[in-house]
Amino acid sequence: MPARIFDYGVPPQRLRTFLVLFALALTAPLVGLGIYALTRMASFEQAETERQIVQTAEGLAADIDRELDRATVVLETLSSSEPLKRRDWRAFHGQAVAALRRSKAAIVVIDRNYQQVVDTLKEFGAELPKTGDIATARRVFETKQRQVSDLFKGSISGRPVFNVEVPIIEGDDVPLILITSFQASHITDVLLTARLPTPWITGVTDNNGIILARSERHEDFVGKPLPSQLLEQSRTATGMFTSVSAAGVPIARATARSQIAGWLVSATVPVSYVEAPSSRSQGFALGMIATAIALGVGLAYIFGGFMARSLTAATDAARKVGQGLAVAPLRTPLMEANVLTTTLSTAASELRAATANLTRQKEHSEFLMRELAHRSKNQLAVIRGMAQQTARQSNSVPEFVAHFAQRIQGLAQSQDLLLRQDWQGAWLNDLVRAHLDLFGIRQRAKVEGAPVFVSAHAVQNLGFALHELGTNATKHGALVGEHGEVLVSWRVPGGQGIIEFEWRERDGPAVRSPTRQGFGHLVLTRLVAQALGGTSELEFLAEGFRWRLTFPVTHTLKVEGEATHDASPDRPSSGQTVVGFEPASG
Repeated sequence: MPARIFDYGVPPQRLRTFLVLFALALTAPLVGLGIYALTRMASFEQAETERQIVQTAEGLAADIDRELDRATVVLETLSSSEPLKRRDWRAFHGQAVAALRRSKAAIVVIDRNYQQVVDTLKEFGAELPKTGDIATARRVFETKQRQVSDLFKGSISGRPVFNVEVPIIEGDDVPLILITSFQASHITDVLLTARLPTPWITGVTDNNGIILARSERHEDFVGKPLPSQLLEQSRTATGMFTSVSAAGVPIARATARSQIAGWLVSATVPVSYVEAPSSRSQGFALGMIATAIALGVGLAYIFGGFMARSLTAATDAARKVGQGLAVAPLRTPLMEANVLTTTLSTAASELRAATANLTRQKEHSEFLMRELAHRSKNQLAVIRGMAQQTARQSNSVPEFVAHFAQRIQGLAQSQDLLLRQDWQGAWLNDLVRAHLDLFGIRQRAKVEGAPVFVSAHAVQNLGFALHELGTNATKHGALVGEHGEVLVSWRVPGGQGIIEFEWRERDGPAVRSPTRQGFGHLVLTRLVAQALGGTSELEFLAEGFRWRLTFPVTHTLKVEGEATHDASPDRPSSGQTVVGFEPASG
């Protein structure tokens, strides 16, 4: 009997079935958490909208009260004018016109018979009617206090207006009332200063339930009564409430009272605007659920197919290895795993693994030996060529030994840099400073250039050039004196596909062209440039020695801040020469 891992009565299933169930198990809590977060966000957004509606109504009520206070201040100022005290109505008429800064208002004076004495809407001396709002004037005479009227039709303009009225008190009597009469649309201008977005509508309803002003379609609604149910809710509700607007649209509304006039100031938005966050959240949640389930099931099915095919192939291979061996198969809920564990539980699998490991170790050792032999041949070719060229330019054995030893040391510096970078190459800045340190001249050298990682081929050839340059500078060039210095720089001009490298010397002894051209001259003028497929230029200028090398950017593996370029291989191919000159025959 096969050994049982699980005691549950679950029949074996295919891998895809388990992956689909696993995807659903992962998706469910994430989707639930996402829905909860969306719901909370929608709730916060809706609460914020409700708060904005209430604050808008309260803010506009305060704005209207400030506007009424400003009108009162103007009237109280005019009430103390000398022409008014002398009853010089012509002079007062001119004074009132000058004080009136609003085109939608007029200043009026009435007597105790409610007869207009002055009205800035008419020329002085014109026949004037009685005031169109006797009730408010009567309250002023009775209370001797400022009063603000409700909406009424002006007796001269015939337009919907409201009055701000203050008494002219003389002793204990009130013989006259001074009035600022505003068109109702003046309050509309105050409402529009809130600059609310399109769905918002603000309005003002007077104490009689008549619409006094509206931020949208003012002319269509001014003077009409507010629906009775909406009026009752506006008077009694606190905070935001829902109702039906005068235009028959379901709305969310908040009202605040003017402390001076007692009017109802409202801020209104469609109910759909308030509920929009919740609707968006529900739609997004449904879409998220559908997308998550579809992606989870689809991806599980696809990856299940990949895994099933892989496992099937593995079981076929394992069965071949374990043929003829006694095994104790395991029973799992996964059909493919039953076959796989049956075959891989045999000792033959361990033997195959050990054999494969020995094979890999042998192949790796052979690879290392081939690589070592290849690099050794290259290095020997470099050293042989360098020895022959140095011998040609040396006049004695001691001179040969000295020059050859220095060049070997320079080659070693380049090899050390390559070794630290797994023979891939080296940073150009590190290469320059390593060769400067070799001569102890780093403190007298200025090095600048973009971070450039050059190939192993370029490292060795540039290293030869730097060694010759350092040798020349310390023996014959700028560093012979106390004040001389070396400037080493390079740059990568954009879009030209080249690197420009420059060695300059200055403040040294007088520069003279050499009478004898040795191996170093050959390296700097021809060999390095040929090896890198570039050009070189050697100049003996009055201000100091100068060497410029231009070579293709393909000899770089990386230029920081730019795209990586195609570069030389990590290691030379069997026929590649890594030095800038061919070994001399001899």
